[in-house]
Amino acid sequence: MRVMTWTAAAAGALLAWAANAPTAQAATPSVDCASLAGRSLPEARVLSAEPVAAGPYKAPDGTVTFPDLPAFCRVVAMAETDVKVEVWLPEAGWNGRFQGVGNGGFAGNFSYYAMGPALRAGYAVAGTDTGHGPAEGKPGMRLDWMHDPTQLANWGHNSIHRMTVAAKAIVAARYGTPAAKAYFEGCSTGGAQAMTEAEYFPGDYDGIHAGAPGMNYTRLMMSFLWSSRATLLDPASTLSAEKLTLLHQAVLNACDTADGVKDGLIENPQACRFDPAALQCKPDATDTSACLTAPQVMAVRALYAGPRNPRTDEAIYPGLVPGSEWGWDLQQGKLLEAYVIPLFQNMVYDNLSWRWQDFDFDRDVTLTDEKVGATITAVSPDLSAFKARGGKLIMSQGWADQLNAQTYPIQYYQAVAGTSDPAQARARLGGYFRLFMVPGMGHCYGGPGPNRFDAVTALRAWVEQGKAPDRLVAAKHEKDLDPTSAVLRTRPLCPYPAVARWTGKGSSDEAANFTCR
Repeated sequence: MRVMTWTAAAAGALLAWAANAPTAQAATPSVDCASLAGRSLPEARVLSAEPVAAGPYKAPDGTVTFPDLPAFCRVVAMAETDVKVEVWLPEAGWNGRFQGVGNGGFAGNFSYYAMGPALRAGYAVAGTDTGHGPAEGKPGMRLDWMHDPTQLANWGHNSIHRMTVAAKAIVAARYGTPAAKAYFEGCSTGGAQAMTEAEYFPGDYDGIHAGAPGMNYTRLMMSFLWSSRATLLDPASTLSAEKLTLLHQAVLNACDTADGVKDGLIENPQACRFDPAALQCKPDATDTSACLTAPQVMAVRALYAGPRNPRTDEAIYPGLVPGSEWGWDLQQGKLLEAYVIPLFQNMVYDNLSWRWQDFDFDRDVTLTDEKVGATITAVSPDLSAFKARGGKLIMSQGWADQLNAQTYPIQYYQAVAGTSDPAQARARLGGYFRLFMVPGMGHCYGGPGPNRFDAVTALRAWVEQGKAPDRLVAAKHEKDLDPTSAVLRTRPLCPYPAVARWTGKGSSDEAANFTCR
């Protein structure tokens, strides 16, 4: 669930916005950058502070090179409980605001790819290693930070708060004035961090964007495990790349045009009624890439259904929706090895010999939730404190997400509203919480549909001008990872439960020709 390219994907939109941003009093530093080095603030101990000249900049860990960052002061500090923090402070043109950025996966590294675009947009921006070093796990590898209660709690709940407190103090020390407003953006694990902030530390941020939030982390891991078991325990159930292409195209053939436009996207997958049995090989047919075997049909149904308790048939976590099959290769072992096995071996069982095949979807669900659920999940529907202080929340979720169950954010949205009735939910939440479902978007970025949009600008308009976002505009670029490449099409994103509908006039590749209904 690494999100390296997602926030970078928002760079184009952020830069476009920066040219037309609401004016703010541009603050200049009140102290020299280097003088911050060695300073001990009540909230943080500054380890280093160095000026960085304008121009090309290669991130300290080598993960990304920016062609043209403005001059800034790079501060490295240690926050409470040894949470390492980096704060990038514009040398000139600070917009008076602070932005925190989230992490991906097990974190342990800085989200430099997200810090650069925020700096270019005028923010003082901060990231964190969440309190531990590089943390990508492998089966059978002991990850010591997962066995340390403080470090585990930092990753699960506390590190973004500690980063935020420290960064705000550093901003005030540098400019002689605190940031007027604070915003947070993260996706995947960063989306979970966003929700942790809204739920547990509602005073930290004025506006929060939680993208594809892995907020119910234990159950999300169980969904990865469920998909792997459905497709790998019996080799006859495994879905090859050719079979996944066949399946995805069949789903599009069945449901693509339901929204009035044939464009390779399903606007509302919940309305798609597709039965994979339609692809089942004839009894006397040879298994080919043109059909699914009976075990493969069962596997597809299991992925659509999601994990369930075998004794009670109770749903453990939602399944994957039609239209996400293009990326299901990840569900067949890759997520299992990268996240599930390291997490269960280290956090839950403290046993590097634990086998994923032995997980019991009855008793082990409760065991897992009781052991680490309170530490690594953020699932409370009580956002009253965040709402009371005027906080604004945008949650987004790609309908073609190849990792997360796409309907979990909808379930959470309804839980916060206390109703599944769309009109009532909108009436109760519309003033501070809006959910945007993104047709064709993969996990945080990419996918077959438009997947670049600017939620932070929408949050600023909402927080500072009272303009609630009635639509966002997403773009599909020729190259998903290159925001300067040609725009192939745009599409409005509508606040749930509204969906985009083509007016029937003009190109269906232009957002201006759609309405939210």
